[in-house]
Amino acid sequence: MPPRRTQRKKRRGQRDLSLPYLEQRFEVGEPEQGKRLDSFLASRLSWHSREAARRFIDQGMVEVLPGKDPQQAPVGALRRGLKLRWGQEVVLRTPAPRPAAPAAGPAAAEELEVIYEDDSVLAVNKPPGLAVHPSKGHLTGSLIHRIHERHRRLGGGRDGEVPTLCHRLDRETSGVVLAAKDQLSRTRIGRQFEARTVAKTYLALVAGEIEEDEGVIDLPLGRSLTAAVRLRMCVRHDEGGQPSRTEWRVVHRLPGRTLVELRPRTGRQHQLRVHLAAIGHPILGDKLYLGGDEVFVRAVQGGLSEEDRRLLVLDRQALHAWRLEVEHPMTGLPLRLEAPLWPDMLELLDGFKPGA
Repeated sequence: MPPRRTQRKKRRGQRDLSLPYLEQRFEVGEPEQGKRLDSFLASRLSWHSREAARRFIDQGMVEVLPGKDPQQAPVGALRRGLKLRWGQEVVLRTPAPRPAAPAAGPAAAEELEVIYEDDSVLAVNKPPGLAVHPSKGHLTGSLIHRIHERHRRLGGGRDGEVPTLCHRLDRETSGVVLAAKDQLSRTRIGRQFEARTVAKTYLALVAGEIEEDEGVIDLPLGRSLTAAVRLRMCVRHDEGGQPSRTEWRVVHRLPGRTLVELRPRTGRQHQLRVHLAAIGHPILGDKLYLGGDEVFVRAVQGGLSEEDRRLLVLDRQALHAWRLEVEHPMTGLPLRLEAPLWPDMLELLDGFKPGA
């Protein structure tokens, strides 16, 4: 008997976050023949407990379809202990979280600032204070939510494909974010990021007046072992330090602060923030590397003092992803994307506009 040929499953891309519910589909593999429904679901939902999987079943959020079952056997009553058959498909539908109340400031704007768009890619100027992806504490209202809502409003998403982000920025960092509108474009751009052929240029407003005009910071970075804040990084010259290199150039000097252009040649966590702090010029508004552990903790708890605010100058880190240069995924031509500075940083530059 010839071996059974299986059709290659189409790759599932980004879920459309503008839809009113989250639908997840799981195919029952041959090794899972006879497994209980609640155990199967818990194994596929690694971020949920088995008890949570049982609640989904009890609340009617789970459906079992014949799928690719060779015998197309009818599915019995949905219960926790239902024994699954090879080829069946388990569908979980959970309500999407309700949108959070809009935040104050630039991040509250419903409309995205689009800086480039064609049939393959979309580039936007991300506001400060906006997360790029949903997180545990911020399930709705992220940048990708807004991109999906816009995409559907303009008639997209009918073929099941929605834009996916090609990279990310920290919540407090503003600037260029590039999204791909289809899986092929996402794959081709992703390869460029992996090969480090994408040129990134940032603008940062730092504390103090830098004397030199340009330079290179070549210091290995790793996680701090002594900081009270676990996510803090530091310069490490031991085996825990990874090679990290940042090129910088002074763009404009002001009393007590300097606007610098930054070109990271590696992509370590917090690289630009730690490197600038290491040379004595931390980024304004950086609660962790300018303020320190105690200031950071007070900021998380919503209790910054007036002294803290005077030290920070700005209520977010003054870091902006100004320019991104990639190869267009379809034409192969250079694509140079630039995002104007946000007003909160412009106000600190006394009328100076980089790139004007």
